[in-house]
Amino acid sequence: MSNLMKMEDREIRQGKISGDQEKIDALKRRISDESYLDHAISKLATDLSHYLTK
Repeated sequence: MSNLMKMEDREIRQGKISGDQEKIDALKRRISDESYLDHAISKLATDLSHYLTK
C-alpha cells in the first residue's frame, strides 16, 4: 500500500501485459459490452459504499 503513495508507482507503465492471453482477450470483450460495464461499475460503487460506511 505504501507503494501507491510514490509518484512513479501511480503512473501507467507502457509495455507488454504478462498473463494468460485468452483471459486478457475475454476481459477486453467483456469490457467492450456496455451492459457488462454498467453492471461492473454498479457493483464497484455498491462495494465501495459498503466499505466506506463501515
